[in-house]
Amino acid sequence: MRCILLVLLALLPATVLAEPPKHWAFQPLRAMAPPVDASGWSETAIDRFVAAKRHERGLTPVADTNPRTLARRIYFDLIGLPPTPEQIDAFVRDYQSAIDNPQSAIARLVDQLLANPHYGERWGRYWMDVVRYADTAGDNADYPIPEARLYRDYIIDGFNADKPFDQFVHEQIAGDILAKAGPADKYAERVIATGFLALSRRYLTAPYEMWHLTLENTIETFGMAFLGLNLRCARCHDHKFDPVSTSDYYGLYGFFAATTFPFAGSEEFASMQKHRQHFAPLLPPSESAWRIKQYETRLRELQNEIDTANRFDALAKQDPFLSPLLNFFARTRQERRNRASAELNVLKRTGSPPDLPVAYAVSEGKPAEVRVHKAGDPEQPGPAVVRGVPKFLAGGNEPKLPADGSGRLQLARWLTGAAQHLTARVIVNRLWQHHFGRGIVATPNNLGTIGSPPTHPELLDFLAGELIRSGWSIKSVHRRILLSRVYRLSSDSDEANRQRDPGNQYLWRHERRRLDAEAIRDALLAVSGNLNRRRPGPHPFPPIAAWGWTQHNPFKESYEHRHRSVYLMTQRIQKHPFLALFDGPDTNTSTEARSSSSVPLQALYWMNHPFVKEQAEQLARRLSNMGPMRERITFAFRQCYGRLASDEEVERGQRYVEMFQNELGRLGIAGPAAEFEAWTSYVRTLFSANEFVFME
Repeated sequence: MRCILLVLLALLPATVLAEPPKHWAFQPLRAMAPPVDASGWSETAIDRFVAAKRHERGLTPVADTNPRTLARRIYFDLIGLPPTPEQIDAFVRDYQSAIDNPQSAIARLVDQLLANPHYGERWGRYWMDVVRYADTAGDNADYPIPEARLYRDYIIDGFNADKPFDQFVHEQIAGDILAKAGPADKYAERVIATGFLALSRRYLTAPYEMWHLTLENTIETFGMAFLGLNLRCARCHDHKFDPVSTSDYYGLYGFFAATTFPFAGSEEFASMQKHRQHFAPLLPPSESAWRIKQYETRLRELQNEIDTANRFDALAKQDPFLSPLLNFFARTRQERRNRASAELNVLKRTGSPPDLPVAYAVSEGKPAEVRVHKAGDPEQPGPAVVRGVPKFLAGGNEPKLPADGSGRLQLARWLTGAAQHLTARVIVNRLWQHHFGRGIVATPNNLGTIGSPPTHPELLDFLAGELIRSGWSIKSVHRRILLSRVYRLSSDSDEANRQRDPGNQYLWRHERRRLDAEAIRDALLAVSGNLNRRRPGPHPFPPIAAWGWTQHNPFKESYEHRHRSVYLMTQRIQKHPFLALFDGPDTNTSTEARSSSSVPLQALYWMNHPFVKEQAEQLARRLSNMGPMRERITFAFRQCYGRLASDEEVERGQRYVEMFQNELGRLGIAGPAAEFEAWTSYVRTLFSANEFVFME
């Protein structure tokens, strides 16, 4: 029915929605007082908002979960790793000692994990989904971007430092402009932040080819990431559903058209060199300008040396009298030319001085007239458009833009100023989504008129207001959510509730969810003991001078390591095998929510993949150093599931290992080798169980 409605709406003329609708998301934040919960169940303001909605629908909450399950939930939610048995035991003791005030024990654990550097790795990955992070450009040959990881690390470090979200926004849109204002020790960080813009999808082969499509990707991601609006429709015509006009779209286009984007390099032909260019220096102009000047001088020197050698060759061929004399020096000249050519090739391909650190980031360009592209086609220019923000959101408070700059800084400040009601709603909805499996608005990238309506609009405004009042502290919102009683509900079902609210939209229980791809891989490494918790260095791309990928032979690689999955190299054209299998993000567009599929290939992965076997073998080695079978099985359960094994589970485990060893004996494999294989197989059964990959 909804699809039919959308089709009918799409056929309506744009003038039908000429008047901005009184849509909830476009209205100012309301000061919301939490309602009274006469039942006495609620412990926090969040609980009271949730309890009121449940009461309206005749729903009753299930019981609180047990502290062991809660510990595992909090660990996975905040740092994306399973707690060790010792960490669970410590929380259980603290929880039980504070049984009359469980919030105090939860608060201590939450603060501990928010201060853990793994927190930024977990929540930075969520932001990377939104901003379509990848380590390649997306052109025909999908050229690598070794410097992209700097933006990845900026995101992780920003979450760990609890960088105020308004500052986080400003830096990603206009960090290069802010960098020039100082302080000097923030220069590189702020330039790197504009990787958000630089990572816009590239197309075809030549530098800046089909550039309007790249800028479309910039605007689309900008709108979804910060405003929760899909602005793409307005590229060709006034938006059919939201009050965004084509003029609004190209007003935003002007900000980014006046920005210089880097080019990552691409397939090369003899007639066209497509070297890297416009990478942003990470040193201020006072330190970078002379290096760039020396670099350009060296390029000219090398080219002159090559040209001179070529002229001598040409002269030797033309003049038979000079030829013997010139050829006498031929070997020396050839060697010098080869050295010069090799050095020139490296310097040109890297696109920057070897002693100047650079980032895949943007810099200021020059404002130019932008015209509407009729039907989205830049070959059909329409009327000129002035740079500016969408009129229906400006409310008469359009930012004043500089005549000689892009205006991106003013745009960024507008997002957290006049438009803060929308920006704040979008980010707190994302936080809620990742703690409960569904946002208060179920379409996190679209809070517009065809997005899902909020289930708890008052709660959304309350949290958005609290975010702003806290100084845009993301960690303060985490604390509020995790200290609520609704967060610690069990995942048990209730038939009466299920009949009234089958989708659990009104939070009468905590939704059981499968771990995402990164958490599954990290959990395997963690429980086996193979996880390297340090941040890795650069990806092992080949030297830039050796790059020669083409559209018929594009870059394809998967650099495996034992660090956390957020550090895996990801491509635009080729998906990482593990992340693709377990519903990783789409690196070509903003991913608002991951799917959670269940396909046969996943089962085959658990049974056959060498990575799983390697982790199972490592845990089996740890078990082999322990005592009786019961002790080993108990340890394995605590490692994998965070709980003790029941007597029945211990007996089943013993039977499995004994039967497996007996079967191996029939095949002529006995002794320690058979025992090791049997325990490895048993561990794989634990890994492949739902309890390992689901979070209660």
